[in-house]
Amino acid sequence: MAALVALFASAIAGAVAPDALAATRAPVITSIAPKHVAVGEYLTIKGRHFRSGRNKNTVVFKRDGARAIFVKAQYGTRKMLRVKVPATLQKFFAIRDGNPVPTRFRLRVLARKFGKRFTSRRLSPIVSGPRPPAPPAESLADGDCDGDTIKNKFEDDDDNDLLLDVVELAIGTDPCRPDTDADGVEDGYEYQSAKDLNDDEYQGDPNQVLPYPGKRPYPNPLYKDAELDYDGDSLTLAEEQSLWRYTHGVNHSAGRTLEPLSYSDGNQHSIYTRVNGRRVPSLAVAGYDRHQEFLGWASASGYVNVLIPPMVPNGPPAGYYDIRDTNLSGGAPDAGELEYSDYNGNGRLSDDERDEDADGLANFEETHGRMSPGYWAGCYKNEKPYGIPYAGTRVDDADSDGDGVRDGADDQDHDDVPNLMELSRFAASGEMDWQAGSPCRISDSIEFNEVDLNGDGKPDSAKLLHPDVWGRVNPFNPCLPATNARTCTSHPSISGAAAPFDDSPNWLSLQ
Repeated sequence: MAALVALFASAIAGAVAPDALAATRAPVITSIAPKHVAVGEYLTIKGRHFRSGRNKNTVVFKRDGARAIFVKAQYGTRKMLRVKVPATLQKFFAIRDGNPVPTRFRLRVLARKFGKRFTSRRLSPIVSGPRPPAPPAESLADGDCDGDTIKNKFEDDDDNDLLLDVVELAIGTDPCRPDTDADGVEDGYEYQSAKDLNDDEYQGDPNQVLPYPGKRPYPNPLYKDAELDYDGDSLTLAEEQSLWRYTHGVNHSAGRTLEPLSYSDGNQHSIYTRVNGRRVPSLAVAGYDRHQEFLGWASASGYVNVLIPPMVPNGPPAGYYDIRDTNLSGGAPDAGELEYSDYNGNGRLSDDERDEDADGLANFEETHGRMSPGYWAGCYKNEKPYGIPYAGTRVDDADSDGDGVRDGADDQDHDDVPNLMELSRFAASGEMDWQAGSPCRISDSIEFNEVDLNGDGKPDSAKLLHPDVWGRVNPFNPCLPATNARTCTSHPSISGAAAPFDDSPNWLSLQ
């Protein structure tokens, strides 16, 4: 009889042991799936010592360096939880270049007790923003995504983004929308740019090319990243797409292709050849067709040689100069002036050095360089900008203001010095100054008051360094280089006047 009682007691103890155990032990997470999840989707958490039932367990999400977010798990057993990823996590996404990016969150579970620690990096999922809704499968085939009167079931690429529908369904983009994430960049363009970026041929045997969407935020049709620059050539994803479109004509469709992209945000030199499997830049400066087109237009329009009026005492005499003769030395342009957009002098043009619209201005100059007013304000901080906010130029329009003159030969500030001649104070002056840590290229960096030629700890005389002020150019200030320009203000203010009436040194060579 005693033995039977003991056996019955043992059975009862065994029956209640799991709940009793869960009440006394901290929950443990052993796996999380999927490892890459979007807001609004579900995570499956496996482990032990959870509570059974709906909303009985709390999952804690925490990004490193941010506060924790507590979310109830909708479903639970002792060994498995299902939790919906909340939209509130987006407030805690990491920021890169001003944009939120998919972020890793560590997890911890609160059951009857709190888990002892957050999950390791290996176990922790990466959370991205919500995915766009997929079109209903039953309506897609009989629909007409591109409005061409041909039903989708008879087309391989319903939205004309150059990605086949089967590819879009495989990678999670919308086969009925050419721009799934609505960031202004087409899915196909982002997809191919990601492939180019991942073509790591410099490792000997090329790595497998993996396009996003996947594990990281490179050019990604499921992530708003139009303003990012993945290949480091200073042109953003959106800017390179606009140049790619420009190469395919006004309607952006003639002969469009993804392989290869004429401009890719995955490759600084989108024009290349392969040598032993590796990409080698192949667009030579000499004979570059865009430069030749600009010169052909300039010759036909009377802008190869331009009339420069008298500027400054002891400066270059008035007369006709080749539009590339930026230092007004006279005669034929020198080698540097002929290859003005080859910034590193390697004889090959990268995407930023090219001039796709053939207006005499390199792509970089018209997007982030010296044909953008902000460049001069940031580069010459000791100079007060001119009062009129002259507009910059467009990288995909040879004649941005529509006056019939291509932008390089045009004159934004109407001081009778073409834009191409006012891009660089170093090029205009022929002097070489430099300043460590300048925000601008060495060929455009230093203020005179930081020049000490004789080493006495004091700035030297501007007259000793530069006998005239011709080289103090600025395409957005008609009083630079000369105050006698026809559009320079006749009566500058006593206070608050722009350069050169702002008491800044008369020569600011290369900042």
